[in-house]
Amino acid sequence: MIVTEDIQIDFFKKAGKLAGETLEAISKLVKPGITTWELDEFAEKMIREGGALPTFKGYRKFPATICASINEEVVHGIPNRNRVLKEGDVVSMDLGATFRVVENGKSMDYIGDTALTVPCGEINPRLQKLLDDTKESLYAGIKACRAGNTLDDIGGAIEDIAKAGLYGIVRDYGGHGIGPNYHEDPLIFNYRTGSKVKLKPGMVIAIEPMFNQGGDRVRLKADGWTVVTQDYKPSAHFEHSILVTEDEPYVLTKRPNEVM
Repeated sequence: MIVTEDIQIDFFKKAGKLAGETLEAISKLVKPGITTWELDEFAEKMIREGGALPTFKGYRKFPATICASINEEVVHGIPNRNRVLKEGDVVSMDLGATFRVVENGKSMDYIGDTALTVPCGEINPRLQKLLDDTKESLYAGIKACRAGNTLDDIGGAIEDIAKAGLYGIVRDYGGHGIGPNYHEDPLIFNYRTGSKVKLKPGMVIAIEPMFNQGGDRVRLKADGWTVVTQDYKPSAHFEHSILVTEDEPYVLTKRPNEVM
């Protein structure tokens, strides 16, 4: 989606701000003994109290507010009352906040979509490096998100960090445009595809690298949602929603205490 009106930009900023604040809040709750269901309940309450709707809940029949993916789970893990986090886990939390604005009988959705992966208690240094490098690749992709650059500039910036760290790159999933239908074109891969599609001011996109400690390949579990690495090695996932401008990219979902 390309936004040109200040009021539209303001709504995207509002949605992104709430999504970032919610993600930061639930990340602070991660500790051994908490369930992914409790994280989900907290996130839904905070989003609704902020005047928004949880983007994921009901989207293509997804049953929850957040995606909570643990260890070898890459994305789209379903929160569960019985899924208890334990020392040494890493958990990826992905969420969206939607402000629905109705004017002249028509509704328009403004969405903030964001994710991060955090440790539960102490984790080993190699696993921490996976998280750190995946986050760094997100920031590299954001730096490349300038009007006139191409989608390959974003994917290439991410791919270079993956290759340097000898990580598997998740190739079946990636970033996307954001608009009223949530997932929109263009698809934004986390590696070079030869795409010469240029970024334009006003584009709203989600950049979301996913690196694996092992190979590239992933598979879908029987629940129809949860994506896991085929070799069952850990994965990390980070995401921000970005507004392309004439100048520096604007990070819509930046968390309050995030240093970029």
